[in-house]
Order: sequence, then C-alpha cells, then structure tokens
Amino acid sequence: MRNIRVWYKKYGSCRYISHLDVNRAVMRAMQMSGLPFWHTEGFNSRMYVSFALSLSLGFTGERECADMKLTEDDVDNSYVIKRLNECLPDGIKVYEITEPIMKPAEIAYADFEIVIKSEDLSSEIIYNKLCNLLEREHIFTEKKTKKGDIKQVDIKQNIAKYNMRLENNCAILEITLPAGNNLNVNPTLLTDILEQECKVQLYCDVRRGRLYNNKCELFR
Repeated sequence: MRNIRVWYKKYGSCRYISHLDVNRAVMRAMQMSGLPFWHTEGFNSRMYVSFALSLSLGFTGERECADMKLTEDDVDNSYVIKRLNECLPDGIKVYEITEPIMKPAEIAYADFEIVIKSEDLSSEIIYNKLCNLLEREHIFTEKKTKKGDIKQVDIKQNIAKYNMRLENNCAILEITLPAGNNLNVNPTLLTDILEQECKVQLYCDVRRGRLYNNKCELFR
C-alpha cells in the first residue's frame, strides 16, 4: 500500500464546475485509468480520494491536490500522471505526484492572484482605489459562518501579506489569506468592497496558488 498526493491544476471551463463535480470527475478518471487504486472497505466500497481544500466556483487552481492510495508499490508516478490525464476532462490536469508530508488539517493560508479590470474605469484608478482600501487600519465586512450565522470580520487583520502591480491594463493583487478549517477568508469579500468603492462593475479573475501551514511553511 502506498499513499500518494496528486497535484493538479483546475482551469478553463472546469473552473465553473463545483467541488462535488470535480470529485466525481477525478473518481471517474481513477476508475477508467485501470490503475490499482485502493477501495474503501464496507458495504458501499469506493475508490479512496480525499481533497485537501475545496476551491470556490469560478476560481482557477494552480496547485490543487488530492490524496489517494495505491495497492501496489511499484507503479511509476509518471505512469499514474499519464493515465489520469488521459481520463480527466480538459481543464483538470495532473502535473506532479509526491508523498504526503503534512496533513490537510494543517493548511492555514493560501496565495491568491486577483486580476482586476473594468470597462468603465482605467486600471490606474482601480489600482489607486485598491491602494487606499488596503492602507486602511480596518476593513470590516460580514461573513457567513459554517453554521449559517453572520459575523463581522476585519479582513485587514487577516491579511498575511500582499503586493500590487499594474500589468496589461489590469490592476493585479497578490495576497495571502487564511484558508482551511479554522478560518477561511474568501478574496471576493475584498473585491466586493472594492467594487462598492469604485461604484462600477469589476471583472475579477481569481487564481489560487500555494498553500501553507500556520508557520507559513509550504504545504507538502
């Protein structure tokens, strides 16, 4: 028995399918691949797969991962990548397989790149308004909890780090926010406030990148 962590990208039209649909697509690919994946035991046996962290609908995922188990130790990782990619839909692509080092419960932060533009405002104006917003001492907004309650959170106090730039007539924000079981701050909470500040519709392309633990060590 060998535990593996499968790293993949979610992009293109697949960013508009739900986490549940991604789960189904991956399990279907596992079945079609003919690889010796381990099945859970019990009456309703199925191939084991566990995703580290769900990705919001519409987001691109540059470094997503799922844990699986192989019943045979001598299956080459490159062959597993090849077979899975042959069975996965366009927009989900496996690019690496590693041994799991950290547990998904250790995930505490995630990197995001947000490309922002508008048909009504120049990128310079959006950039300046974003600068003004992020320079505030507090950025309060309402967030729904897992229990369905509404609570007020201060986004500014939850920003680990950020960087901004102008590129290709877009304002680009690179930001690291809490992500995981303990606290999850969706970057759209910030872009929604920015849109209110700009008073026009903004088009935001969100890409999630690397994940980290609470010591800001790369999740592996």
